[in-house]
Amino acid sequence: METNLDKKIKKICIDLSVKLRGNQAGNGNALIDYSLIEELHSTLDVYKESIHDEKMVSKEMVFALFYTCSRFYIQSTYSNNAEELMKEFNKLQYKLLHDVFGKFDS
Repeated sequence: METNLDKKIKKICIDLSVKLRGNQAGNGNALIDYSLIEELHSTLDVYKESIHDEKMVSKEMVFALFYTCSRFYIQSTYSNNAEELMKEFNKLQYKLLHDVFGKFDS
């Protein structure tokens, strides 16, 4: 069953992925919506707590999150603001691998 939190994260991921396609900010720069990225990070903090005792999580959720993360990396090869995109990629990748889906201390 998909929770409201799952729906919220998926919507943020879709919105971010759409904004990261192409160089929509002009001058060869990708559009980086920092407020939406911050919303994703704060929502992931809540999500981490909600899955703390779960043995499995939705594969659709994992796909959406890692696809969104990869969009920063992919778009960096096509945009003039590659450094900013890679910074956001590294922050999100670290959060996903170490904070959200990493091992929990029991």
